Amino acid sequence: MTTRRGLIFIISAPSGVGKSTLARSIVTKNRRFAHPVSYTTREARPQEKNGKDYRFVTIGQFERLWQEGCFLERAVVHGAHYATSKQEVEKLLSRNKYALLTIDVQGARSVHGAYPEESVRVFLLPPSKKIWRQRLKTRGEKNLAQRMANAQAEINELPRFDYCLINDQFEATVKDFFTIVRAEELRRLKNNVKRLAIA
Repeated sequence: MTTRRGLIFIISAPSGVGKSTLARSIVTKNRRFAHPVSYTTREARPQEKNGKDYRFVTIGQFERLWQEGCFLERAVVHGAHYATSKQEVEKLLSRNKYALLTIDVQGARSVHGAYPEESVRVFLLPPSKKIWRQRLKTRGEKNLAQRMANAQAEINELPRFDYCLINDQFEATVKDFFTIVRAEELRRLKNNVKRLAIA
């Protein structure tokens, strides 16, 4: 008998579109979803706990773990290194959970390369360039021109993704995400139908 495994849902988006807010809502609404604990080289904030929020390591430890193949992907954000733990993702998959990753397009490519049959890539877009720019200004983001250029480079990767959501009305976006989840569950059922008694 084949052990059932979970899936990896990847959310990628330009800065300020709302991927972190969406991810928090998903985990709150569906207990099957969980964030794998990521590694980072940045300092822990006062409320953060090592091993729960992140695994805080030195740059030397981070590079050693990368060389040992412990990470599925890595990225540099505001000078700090972040990475997705292969072991943490495997732990969730083996428990038939859904691993939820909020990573950039390069990370999405790496994870999908490692798990082509178990990963679902969702790209999140703002409702318009004007609204997105206003969101960045409200957050106090600097270097808007550079962020816009980076966003365009990320949007160019959109054809590689399985789904695209426009984050206009937030609750509608959450609902649409769970529609994607259900579609993937049914697709998986179809692919596994030969193992069922009715086949």
